[in-house]
Amino acid sequence: MKRIRLLVLFLAVCGLFLAAADKKEITVAAGETRSSAINAFNARLDVRGRVDESVFLLGGSLRLEGEVTGDVICVAADVEIADGSVIGRDLIVIGGRLRKADNSRVGGRVYDVRSREGMRRVAASVMPLVPEEGGMTFFKVVKIFFWLLLSLLALAVFPVPVAQAAAMLPREPLRHAGRGLLTLLLFVLLTLVFLLLSFVLIGIPLLVVLLAAFFLLLIFGRAAVFYCIGERLCRFFKLQAGPTLFIVLGIAIYTLFKFIPYAGGVLLVAIDLLAVGVGVGYFLRRRKSLA
Repeated sequence: MKRIRLLVLFLAVCGLFLAAADKKEITVAAGETRSSAINAFNARLDVRGRVDESVFLLGGSLRLEGEVTGDVICVAADVEIADGSVIGRDLIVIGGRLRKADNSRVGGRVYDVRSREGMRRVAASVMPLVPEEGGMTFFKVVKIFFWLLLSLLALAVFPVPVAQAAAMLPREPLRHAGRGLLTLLLFVLLTLVFLLLSFVLIGIPLLVVLLAAFFLLLIFGRAAVFYCIGERLCRFFKLQAGPTLFIVLGIAIYTLFKFIPYAGGVLLVAIDLLAVGVGVGYFLRRRKSLA
């Protein structure tokens, strides 16, 4: 029964990625202001107005003639930054093609990851990660609430596995963190390989499956970490609480870390390494027990 539920959830996530696979057009006309972020897959983006959030594009193309106040992140896409266009934060292009006019303006840094120098700059900026700049924006609040809902969903669908994975964390935290680091490195390597293969189409379905699998692993792992943090807090303060409150308290601590400079970034990295590591560790243990 558990395998069936996991398969259904996996297929649902794959379906969400595949549903976005049909190439569509997203246009922000001149004089128009879009207050929400743009997250698109295999789409044609034409931004002539203003976007008050970030733009993320996987596949497809982007032509920017207006303004994006946040980051512009494009993976395996054809990107054109026209004269007079403005990007408030970073411009990150991984694979694909970038054409940037001299009179365009980028408030942060430009990462054109198609060279050794570009890879070095990105690696230097994310290892280790630092807390997000610019305070707690509406978009960041939505992301936190999104992870709260996903963690509660994971708890509702897999209550026993989440509790068991959370119990595994305090026993061998360094081992879980190391396993998480290796898994993340493997994920990055496979992502780059599938991005290269996506230029001959075969990599697109492989990339969709990889992203869906990693996303599910991260949901389960973060739910376990939040559960563990909340349970420890309740035990320390001698509070009578249930699993739902454990998740809520864990998310609250996770949010608090975002406000702590430098040390908070290290703690956020540690949470994700533990989340990925304990997720992999739990499924390996389950597979061994069923063998």
